[in-house]
Amino acid sequence: MRAKAVLATAILIWFFVSQWAGKELVRQWQTAQSIEQSQQRFLDYIGDVRRTLHRFYHLPYLITNNRNSQTFLAGDSTLYPALRNELTLLDKAANTKGWYLLSASGDLLISSLEDERLSEADIDAIVEQIHAQREGVSLVSKTRGSSPFFYLAAPINIDFDIVGIAVVQINLRLLTEQALTSSDAILFQNLRGDYFLSSHPDMTADWLNEHQPQIVHQHSELKDGTSLLFWHNQDDTYLAQTIVLDDLHWQLTYLSSYKPVRQAVVSASWGITIGNLVLLMFAVIAYQRQQKNLSQQRIQKLMDESRQRMSQMINKTHVGLFLLNTQGQIEDINPMAKRYFSLSDSMTKQMPAWQLFDIGNPASTILSLLKNLPKHRDLAELTAIETMGRRSDGSQFPLLFSLTAFPWHGEHHYLVTVLDISKRKKAEQALQKANEELTNRVEARTAELKAAQQELIESSKLAALGKMSSAITHELNQPLTGLKTLLTSNEVLMERGELAMLKSNNQLIHRLIDRMGKMTSQLKSFAYQKPEQLCPVSLPEALQETLRIYQAELAPIDVRVRLPHPLANVLGEEQRLRQVLGNLIANAIDAMKATAQPQLMISASIAQNELSIAISDNGCGVSEEQLSQLFEPFATSKKIGEGLGLGLSITANNMRDMQGHISVNKNASAGLTFTLTFLLEAHPE
Repeated sequence: MRAKAVLATAILIWFFVSQWAGKELVRQWQTAQSIEQSQQRFLDYIGDVRRTLHRFYHLPYLITNNRNSQTFLAGDSTLYPALRNELTLLDKAANTKGWYLLSASGDLLISSLEDERLSEADIDAIVEQIHAQREGVSLVSKTRGSSPFFYLAAPINIDFDIVGIAVVQINLRLLTEQALTSSDAILFQNLRGDYFLSSHPDMTADWLNEHQPQIVHQHSELKDGTSLLFWHNQDDTYLAQTIVLDDLHWQLTYLSSYKPVRQAVVSASWGITIGNLVLLMFAVIAYQRQQKNLSQQRIQKLMDESRQRMSQMINKTHVGLFLLNTQGQIEDINPMAKRYFSLSDSMTKQMPAWQLFDIGNPASTILSLLKNLPKHRDLAELTAIETMGRRSDGSQFPLLFSLTAFPWHGEHHYLVTVLDISKRKKAEQALQKANEELTNRVEARTAELKAAQQELIESSKLAALGKMSSAITHELNQPLTGLKTLLTSNEVLMERGELAMLKSNNQLIHRLIDRMGKMTSQLKSFAYQKPEQLCPVSLPEALQETLRIYQAELAPIDVRVRLPHPLANVLGEEQRLRQVLGNLIANAIDAMKATAQPQLMISASIAQNELSIAISDNGCGVSEEQLSQLFEPFATSKKIGEGLGLGLSITANNMRDMQGHISVNKNASAGLTFTLTFLLEAHPE
């Protein structure tokens, strides 16, 4: 009996607890649903309000941007009728409640209405905001017993000064015409807490401002932490939600009736309570017992299947696996690992894992880790480390070693993965050997190419020497023959005593000797050695001296020199620089001998750390074939006896020795342009 009484008491207590829990659950859920739905309706309504007001925001600027309004404010009163008519038409077209034009101080100048006027308080507030913000503003005005008005105002500027204010008046009643449920209401407040608009037929803005103390505000909270605010009055209870519109300085309160939630709670709580009681009374004991048995069977089955799958996976994998305990001893090992290390089943029982690796290297990271596994428990994570494995017969083989923590049957273990890489190592060694052989072949071939290149250079030198000797022989034979003839003639003249003729022949002999000296001096310049060190040289001074040397030859030529000032020094050798400039100017003079109006242009430009100087003439020029061979030794377009063809070759060599560059291009009209590029002297920062 006592047990039955206790059971009855427990059932009764459970009944009331279940009933209360069911009601609370339904209330919580219904309230949450009501909040979610009302929030969505509230947000939709706010969007509608913003869209409605947004249609009016541009209206004041129809006046501010109107030239007539600016002219009127500037003093032209004849525009009053036209402006008033325009404001009246805009008022009707925009469905507003009045358009006004104020002076900068707030005097009402023009109104679209006959009998309505702005209040002085509203005008003062608008003028104050306009002068403070100097841009478009909005204002709400509400007096007891009247409809609330929304004013949009914008300044009218002339030369950045405010000369007037355009104001548009809108009836805010149009905001309460938005679609709302019959039991819901929307309330509008300013930041001072005064209500100026309400969609509720009974709780009007005037009523709310007078009877606020009669409304009871209750704060509550759902189980999920959602805060609730209830409004209680004599008629109903409302769920209130409030949002502040910062840009408008309004506070909107959305009231949704709480009656549907209460009705749903009353209707559903009994069914939930009865269902819970029946479920608890007739099913809990049997269900728990059954679930317990099923759970135990399921857990055991999963454990057996897990062991079987793990064993199959370990045995069939193509890498070596063994399981270590926290002391680093082998607890399980798969057949592939046994094959790698040549181990039998008896050898692996409680065997320390470090014995399977390169014990000849005491400093090995793997060996140190496996020997002190308990100390490095938190750091025991290795992936694909190359090391040497040690078979039971003492032989070694290369392998990849990985170690990771592995929970097994609720205990902490480590899983070791090893992969024999003997074949890969052999392939790497073979590849390395092939690379070495290929490198040796490349080096041998390179040496052969260098030898062949050296032979080619020597052959080129011999060819150039042969060409040079032919040119020297050809150029010197003629004056030598002339000297022989003149000397023979002098012997005859001396016998006859014709001293005047003898003197004339001697002068001719001196000229032939001078010409031969010039030819040999060109060969000497061609053989100059490369300077050991470049020095700063003044290009303007070298050019000025060169032009002075050729002053007589340049007299009939129009010479134009354009150099930037100041001009930094270039790196070079003074003698070579003057020789380069002299050769190019002399060539230009020779090329323009047959030109009717010869002209020589010399200009310079600087790019980064280089100076380029262009020497251009309008002479006879050369052919395309001659242009490609212009800097080769003994290549010349002059007649026999006028030169060896070494001038431009010497010039190119001199530029290379001074770490510069020379190039040539044909001009569009006539002549050639030679471009010299020099390195500029570096100045320390």
